[in-house]
Amino acid sequence: MTPTTLALLGGLIDDHALWFSAPAVAGSLYFLISLVLGGLGGDVDVDLDGDIDVTADDPGGEFRVISLQTISAFAMGAGWMGLAAYRLTDLGFTGAVIVAVLTGLGVAWLLATVFKALYKLQSSGNVSIGSAVGLTGEVYIAVPRADAGRGRVKVVLEGRRRVFDAVQAPGDGAGEPIASRTMVRVSGVDTTTNTITVERIGEDA
Repeated sequence: MTPTTLALLGGLIDDHALWFSAPAVAGSLYFLISLVLGGLGGDVDVDLDGDIDVTADDPGGEFRVISLQTISAFAMGAGWMGLAAYRLTDLGFTGAVIVAVLTGLGVAWLLATVFKALYKLQSSGNVSIGSAVGLTGEVYIAVPRADAGRGRVKVVLEGRRRVFDAVQAPGDGAGEPIASRTMVRVSGVDTTTNTITVERIGEDA
């Protein structure tokens, strides 16, 4: 290796720098892979294979989902800014950690805010939710048992994939939650809350 390459590697791993460079590199790689695969682009589609569904009895909104992209954004922002603070300032390791955490939280919050806005765009606009009745869709965030909260379901409506808040039809599946990635049928809609009612495909077959 050339002296320049060795110096760069040393800057990434010497002393306590590895605490910042490791998450920075890992977060950057995942984020770039997501971009290449269209995870952040496409038809305003933020369906991430790495999403972790957190089911609760009350609707918690889009922030119930902790995505690997949000975590990677935190790692990327925290890692690079922490490394810069550690190498280029006199803050020391503790000060650099504080800078890293604050930066990471800010980047993660910004990304989550953008995703929330995209979700709202998907489930709003000039599309008539009433035309969703009878269509099939895929559960994106697990739908709790009837009258126990909301999940989210992806439906192709008027040629575009959209995500709607969803509740279970009464009596569907003996009150069991509908897991993510399950195919469902839209049996009703509530235009006031922009919510759809769904049932498992084949429940009454």
